[in-house]
Amino acid sequence: MGAGRGAIYATFQRGLRVLEDLSVLGIGDFKGSKEMEPALTTIRFPAEEIGGLAGREMCGLIAQSEGVKATGQLVRRKCQISLAERATCLPARDLRPSDP
Repeated sequence: MGAGRGAIYATFQRGLRVLEDLSVLGIGDFKGSKEMEPALTTIRFPAEEIGGLAGREMCGLIAQSEGVKATGQLVRRKCQISLAERATCLPARDLRPSDP
């Protein structure tokens, strides 16, 4: 079970309501997110593209030399993400108390 699904389950167990009491956002638009009740709002990311980038980076490091030690440097690459808007999130609202 993913964290988003677990959060929804825990919400119901505690007598809370998704949307009325809180919003839930999952990371990764995994199988079943759309079909669950309520349908889980998720952030989609291109897993295949990320895997390909990681694989090419590793192959490049291996090809350099077998004697090269890892530098510990973080390699950053940008990829496109998107929001799959479904039934578990509302826009943020200002919960600060208003001045009298």
